Amino acid sequence: MFKKIAFSIASIAVAGSVLFANQDISHAQGFYPVQKTGGAGLDLRNTPTINGTRTETDIPDGNSLFLYCYVNGESYYGSKVWDLVHDNYWRGDLDYGYAPDYFIKTGSSSPVVSYCTF
Repeated sequence: MFKKIAFSIASIAVAGSVLFANQDISHAQGFYPVQKTGGAGLDLRNTPTINGTRTETDIPDGNSLFLYCYVNGESYYGSKVWDLVHDNYWRGDLDYGYAPDYFIKTGSSSPVVSYCTF
C-alpha cells in the first residue's frame, strides 16, 4: 500500500511540474493599453468580480494601465484572469482595482505578470 501511495504522490508531482513548466509567464509588470470596450470604457473593481464596487469608470481604449499581478476571479468572456492594475492617473488621480484581462492588450491569452501573493 505504501508503494501505491508513494507512486500516486510522485505521479501528481510530475504532472504538476509538466503543467506549470509549459506556462510562459514573463513577469512583465508594466503599462498595457485598454482594448475591446466598444466605446463604453473599462471599469476597475475592488474585487475580481463584475459586481465589485467600481474604483474607476469609463477608461477608454488606448489608455494605459499598469499591471502588477493577476488573480483568478469571476469568469468573464471565458477567462477567469483578472489583473490588479492602477489607472495611470486617469482623470487626475491614481486609482487601483481589478480588471478582466480580456480588456487589456498584453499580446497573450495567458497572464503576463505573476500571480498575486497577498
